[in-house]
Amino acid sequence: MNQLLRRGLFLVMAGAILMTGCQSKNGDQAFEDTEAEGNGSAVGAETVITGKGDSVSVTGTGAAVDQRVVTITAAGTYRLSGEITDGQIAVNAGKEDEVRLILDGFTISNASSSAVYGIKSGSITITTEEGTDNYISDGTQYQYEEEGADEPDAAVFSKDDIILEGSGTLTVTGNYGCGIRSKDDLTVTSGTYVIDAVQDAMKGKDSVEIEGGTFTLNAGEDGIQASNDEEEDKGYVKISDGTFSITAAAKGIKAETLLEVTGGTIDIDSEDDAVHCNGDVNITGGTFTIATGDDGIHADNQVVIDDGTITIIESYEGIEGLTIDINGGVIDVTSEDDGLNAAGGNDGSGNLESGMEGRPGGPGGTFGSTEGAYIKITGGEIKVSASGDGIDSNGDFYMEGGTVIVEGPTDNGNGTLDYDGTGTISGGTFMGTGSSGMLQSFSSDSTQNVIVVYFADTKTAGTEWTLTSGDETVMLSGNPDKEYSSLIISSPELKDGETYQLAAGEESMEITVSGIITQSGTRSGMEGGPGSGMEGGPGSGMDDFKNNGPRNRGSGDNAPEKGGESGLTDNPQQGGGMRGNRGADGSGGGEPGEEPRPGTPQSDGEQREGAEPAQESAQDAES
Repeated sequence: MNQLLRRGLFLVMAGAILMTGCQSKNGDQAFEDTEAEGNGSAVGAETVITGKGDSVSVTGTGAAVDQRVVTITAAGTYRLSGEITDGQIAVNAGKEDEVRLILDGFTISNASSSAVYGIKSGSITITTEEGTDNYISDGTQYQYEEEGADEPDAAVFSKDDIILEGSGTLTVTGNYGCGIRSKDDLTVTSGTYVIDAVQDAMKGKDSVEIEGGTFTLNAGEDGIQASNDEEEDKGYVKISDGTFSITAAAKGIKAETLLEVTGGTIDIDSEDDAVHCNGDVNITGGTFTIATGDDGIHADNQVVIDDGTITIIESYEGIEGLTIDINGGVIDVTSEDDGLNAAGGNDGSGNLESGMEGRPGGPGGTFGSTEGAYIKITGGEIKVSASGDGIDSNGDFYMEGGTVIVEGPTDNGNGTLDYDGTGTISGGTFMGTGSSGMLQSFSSDSTQNVIVVYFADTKTAGTEWTLTSGDETVMLSGNPDKEYSSLIISSPELKDGETYQLAAGEESMEITVSGIITQSGTRSGMEGGPGSGMEGGPGSGMDDFKNNGPRNRGSGDNAPEKGGESGLTDNPQQGGGMRGNRGADGSGGGEPGEEPRPGTPQSDGEQREGAEPAQESAQDAES
């Protein structure tokens, strides 16, 4: 009898334990062990979270729901579907826990905080299920538990790593701050993303690495940003693939230490710099289409372009850095000021918060001669159409290979070439047209022959020029889209002692190459246009530097009202013998009889009496 009682008691207790094990902490949430099929591969047990508008059900372990807030406290895979109105997915797991959220036709909004909030974890991986559309949004005002708190501040926010992947579509609306923000690393491997944010669309403090995906980003500030400026090995953006359409009220892509692009298709329309790094920019591949109110590509330190296709259809300055190395690629730059500019450091442009005149948001200022600045071209196909200087180095300019076509300024306050140190050519093909008032050729210590032509009259836009050898073979030719009165050409095919026929419109001449620099014609354009440093007007003379349409363009409004008489000489290397004080955009102004800019080869011609040293100065501001 006692054995039967003991056996019955054991069965009752076992049944009770079994029943208890089938219930969750909430009592009404049944445990269900299912195999995940996210992206077609089983990843183990999943917890299923289903939104039902104003309620949520959780099937599985590791997550609990309080009203419409789902808190995940353990590593694992969580499949989300349905809709949660004014709710939150909060991840508060162990510091090493990896949490995976599979969005399977999921919509969530939160009126007063982040809709997805990573409080603590090792990482949060967000996977969009193939063929699904998913939506995450926050409100315009956040409520914080502690006074003075400022986090979270994004529709998707995590204090730890965020990884984005999948084959579906995720639409994120950041009504308060950023769209997606990680305070560690933000990594994207695949997926389609549509992100609209009042601040940055995608932000990773330590890094942003994108290996693939399709992105449509509309940002009230930066499109993509890595913000860590305190650690040298962090604060970088690396893009190896993907398709990007970025519209940004500030910078398109911004990094603190390194911005590296090795592939992808990147379209940027930005008010400030399109591609910007406070350190280095390295481009070894990819296709860029850029329209910007400031610099197309800017690095405070060095820009290195080894390959890729870069089309800058609109910019203030095209490519700018302390040093610029172009070793390959196909590059087409259109700029309102300089096309390529080696200036160095923070140029003060694009500071949208300063509200100062000149270049967008800040003083345009000229840099003057800058220690360590240079432009070096060893390869690639480069075309520049610039209203300011075509190629401007505040240090040295070296051309060792590649093909460079420059359509320089039409005003006499700028030149096709402008360098403050040495400008040498030892290889490649160079063809440059533009005005003649401030023309500067290559230095005489070049090792490749150069022809400099001053035409008798200004050629209209579309006037073709050709250089023909003695056997009537066309060696070089061009059909500039802008008017021009001067031509600089250099090619390995130009031979010392050979005679060539140069024709431009109805004007033709015979030119015999004699020495490194061969000049034909006499400098014209002495009457000077606006901003030329002769009889010019304010700034650079380009009226559309002033606010024009939606972009804040550099205005030149701080420039002197009138320049002085230039006192130019006919030495093709000298660039006119002097530069006057530039206007706010660094392009105009001038006083009579100034000496050449520092480092400019001296003229053998007479210098005007009473000449004073040029008074150029660098005027940098924070961006």
